[in-house]
Parts: sequence; structure tokens; C-alpha cells
Amino acid sequence: MTPAEVYDGVMIKAMVLLRRPETWTRARFHRWWLDEHVPYVTKLPDLKKYRVCLVTGSTSHEGREPWDGIAELWFESRAALEAAWSSEPGQTALAHSRESHSDRLVLITEEHALLG
Repeated sequence: MTPAEVYDGVMIKAMVLLRRPETWTRARFHRWWLDEHVPYVTKLPDLKKYRVCLVTGSTSHEGREPWDGIAELWFESRAALEAAWSSEPGQTALAHSRESHSDRLVLITEEHALLG
């Protein structure tokens, strides 16, 4: 199998980890994300799938979790991802997010579905 065949059909997924502002409770941050921020993200052009995972605990850092939520955004390609973030809705979503978190980590990944 050639490298092109191995990667054929692989989706690009951006994983965005956010930490809430120090003055916010986790509940307030979760409400902001679901009620206020989601409508901005769902307007991104060519977004194929979007999930938000809200942190409720940890097996290794209980009570001192380093992140309060994780967003997963799927695109057909890295070019589609970059175009979405560069678009007007993308710039608006990024600006809205920056106003309401204290730290952010963005990972660009190739998703390989292995089960389910």
C-alpha cells in the first residue's frame, strides 16, 4: 500500500483544549461554551463535525484538572481547516473564544477511526 492510499479518506481534526478564566466557575464556563460559543463555531464553512467535551473530573489530576473543556472540529483537509479559521465566521469565533478563556492549546490531528 502506498502512503497516499494509507491517508486516503483521513479527516483532519482540530482538538482545542480551553481553560476557564480564573474568576469563573467550571459551571459558568461550561454554560458559556454550550450556550454562547457553539453558535459561532457551527457557522464555520466546511465544518464536517463538531463536538464539545466538558471536563467533569480526572483520574490523574482530580480537583486540579489542567483543562476545562475540549472541542473537536473535523474538516476534509488541512486547507479546509485553514480556510475556515481565516473566514469571517472563523475570525469572529476565534475572537469570541479569546474573550472567555485563560489558556488554549490547539492540536491538528489526522483521525483514524479504528472502532465504532
